[in-house]
Amino acid sequence: MNKIELYFKKRARARRIKRLKNSIAPYLKKDFGVELNYKLWTTKGARFSASRRNKIQHELSSRTLAYLSAYLIIIGLLSAYEIKISGFDYEKYVAFITTSIAILILVFTHFETSKEYAIKSEKLHQCSLEVGELYNELRMIKTFDTIQNKEDRISRVSKKYEKILQKYENHTSIDFDMFTTAKSDYFKLSWFDIKLIKIEFYILVKLKYHIFMYFPLLFIIYIIIKSLFN
Repeated sequence: MNKIELYFKKRARARRIKRLKNSIAPYLKKDFGVELNYKLWTTKGARFSASRRNKIQHELSSRTLAYLSAYLIIIGLLSAYEIKISGFDYEKYVAFITTSIAILILVFTHFETSKEYAIKSEKLHQCSLEVGELYNELRMIKTFDTIQNKEDRISRVSKKYEKILQKYENHTSIDFDMFTTAKSDYFKLSWFDIKLIKIEFYILVKLKYHIFMYFPLLFIIYIIIKSLFN
């Protein structure tokens, strides 16, 4: 899984650099205010995406733990009610299966709890809100001609932005890519690009949980079907 994540991260980084070169107009490098406006806009969007990703992972993590616990209880009920499956040596494998699932639950809970997805989601959401306030402040400074000392005020907004970045954890490349799918016209994304990013998001964020949730169920169904035809 780590090799897969590393591959997609490298691929996403290369794609993002190429896309940014095509999407960022040359004047962004000349006008600091416009460049800062772009940074605030993209950071705000990427942090919202990161908050959403962590929320999804928190929900999937809780659901996966519930599924694994349910499988453990169901296997225990088979023993309690002396339910036999034809062609399956229940007595031989029940201890191994229950112990394996129990260990899996223990390890899964340990790793998932340490990720603190719910806390990260809340913090990244707060970060996005704070960056959003700066974005609105900068827009106001650049819009109204009556505002004095625009350059100084833009500089102060930039310093506030840097402080906010230091306070919070950074978003990942897939968070930025998911943000670009919502602004596909601006970033010149094709239908294929959008689908590719969403597939990458599924593999990096959701796939492992779905394997944990549904593989044991598919195995149980396989055992039952096999017993029916024996």
